[in-house]
Amino acid sequence: MKYMFACAALVMAACSGGGGDKAPTGGSTVASVTVNTPSASISVGATETLTAVALDAQGNPLSGFAATWQTSSNSIATVVNGFVTGTGPGTVVITATMGGASKQTTITVTAVISASCSGGATPLSLAVGVPHILTAAERTSVCVGGGALGSEYVLIPFKSDTVGAKVSVTFTGVGTSVTQGAPTLAASLTRLATSQRQQQAASMLSSTRMRGAVGAAFEQRLRRAEREQLTRIASVGSRASLLRSMRRSTAGSRSAILGLPATPVVGTYTRLNTNGDSACNAPVMHAARIAAVSTNAIIAVDSLAPAGGFSDAEYASFAATFDTLVFKLDTAAFGAPADLDANGRVLIFFTQAVNQLTLPTDTLGFIGGFFFARDLFPVTTQSALLQACAASNQGEMFYVPVLDINQQFNKWFVDKTALQTELIGTLAHEFQHLINASRRLYVTQTVAWDEEVWLNEGMSHLAEEILYFHIAGFAPKQALTLSTVTANQAVLNAINNYEVQNLLRLDDYLFAPDINSPYAQNDSLETRGATTQLLRYSLDLSAGTNNSYLHSLVNSATTGTVNYNTVFATTFPNIFTAVQQQVIANFLANSGIPTDPKYAFPSWNYRDVIGNGLDNRINPLTIKTLLPNSPTTFSVTGGGAGYSRFRVGINGIATATSTSAGGAVPASVLLILIRTQ
Repeated sequence: MKYMFACAALVMAACSGGGGDKAPTGGSTVASVTVNTPSASISVGATETLTAVALDAQGNPLSGFAATWQTSSNSIATVVNGFVTGTGPGTVVITATMGGASKQTTITVTAVISASCSGGATPLSLAVGVPHILTAAERTSVCVGGGALGSEYVLIPFKSDTVGAKVSVTFTGVGTSVTQGAPTLAASLTRLATSQRQQQAASMLSSTRMRGAVGAAFEQRLRRAEREQLTRIASVGSRASLLRSMRRSTAGSRSAILGLPATPVVGTYTRLNTNGDSACNAPVMHAARIAAVSTNAIIAVDSLAPAGGFSDAEYASFAATFDTLVFKLDTAAFGAPADLDANGRVLIFFTQAVNQLTLPTDTLGFIGGFFFARDLFPVTTQSALLQACAASNQGEMFYVPVLDINQQFNKWFVDKTALQTELIGTLAHEFQHLINASRRLYVTQTVAWDEEVWLNEGMSHLAEEILYFHIAGFAPKQALTLSTVTANQAVLNAINNYEVQNLLRLDDYLFAPDINSPYAQNDSLETRGATTQLLRYSLDLSAGTNNSYLHSLVNSATTGTVNYNTVFATTFPNIFTAVQQQVIANFLANSGIPTDPKYAFPSWNYRDVIGNGLDNRINPLTIKTLLPNSPTTFSVTGGGAGYSRFRVGINGIATATSTSAGGAVPASVLLILIRTQ
């Protein structure tokens, strides 16, 4: 059920299929033509690049046809091989003809309004690819020149604080025009939502986004319940003696899970609370049968699970997979859980209570499992440091759905292989939450036992990426491209099974980077995508091993930005500098613009993998064009950034003024100017 990089769009080599999946040759009949117009408006002297694609009657792209271009008025714009150059103010119709079919597009050409630097000052001179933070004198109005060949710039407002309240930033240009240079859309991009296959791919992409949103919404409610209901019973102070006491009470034959032996016998029963809403009240007890025991896992199955589920042999196989993948990778990255019963195992509870969280009417998404921190709390008060949570199962455990081949509860969990694969990624994510909470409660004994949601979720999504790297045979700092991650069916399956959701979350963030932030105090998909990218970027630019930093984030007495600043102090002065570099890298990385290596992403070519693999744009980052006398406005939150591009013509001069709600832009918003050509 996961979104697959579509065969009809750029991944032919990794897919199987007959001739129907291949683009028709030049001998086919052209039924229609589509024209890609990056901007419907250019200024006099500026050039816009149009591309045309021939389509057959089914909407499939055709190869072997060259476009013939015509303009309705050479006095307004000329066109040669798709390059449209403005010659005079007005509106012009550009026509592309291929194989007897034509398509028209309208371009508006605006007059260039001359600009001059205030007081006759010399225009600011910048090297290409070197970010420049505008000085106090430049913030109100910055003046740049075009030079002998013309020049191009991007102006970025970046709010370098943690204040969630948004600040309006408006840029107004004089003497600016549409950009022509890198980064631009790829002329060969043919992911057009016209063919049936491509429409199906777009529908699958939308469905995958919704599925992620449904699961995230439930997890947000669950984490909120933990904070509201459990924080008040987790008092400040050392809990090491309590952990020792709990271990003594379960030593020998008893497990920390209530009523369960440390190494239970397959076929025996216990009782577990399945309430996924309330932490310490209203327990909903279900009988659970032990189906498998491995080195690091105990598998329990709800006695009320529908017939036709996994066999005990399949549960045993799943437990072994958990040992070698999830447990091994997550503990290496983040550390071992507190292990309340000192037996090295966690319990995985297959229960229809998880299935029932997704209603039959929920056709756009599902809840695939969860960890509930209440189960780390004692059922009776043993110390003033950690009070009772009467509904706790008192042990490290996860809740996952059962196989439901007859769709008794909903349509989502009917495929055995798909569920087994889905659960591996889910448990990799949830195990980080378990490790983080249990170590903070019982090992590091931090004042705040629950990490701030943005950093906690970011680390869990990073756990998914670590799993993906392992299964696909990749490693950090390999600058993964679309061709690399789809080179064969095995690696294609890996990215679709374990990493595509992370990439979609990052795509959501890049679509609206001004109103979102890597450290926003929320649990949105956009924040998760931004945080995961920030953590990967921070690890890649740091000198030590990835695991050393991740261990430090978990084994910390602090949370949130303070935790981040402490752990990455030798890499960045603070998180604001790190995110400032991150937002610059989102524009410059893999753009073809020469720049400092710190403005790159060593592990991923996001522009290629997301732009060509998941989106309709080769650059998924939202960028606005600063046209003359046409104000461009951003609403920037703490940690957010906007991107406004413009061109200065040959020997021309342009100015960009900056305001905020009619006044000066607050000092918390840095204005970063980068010359790109």
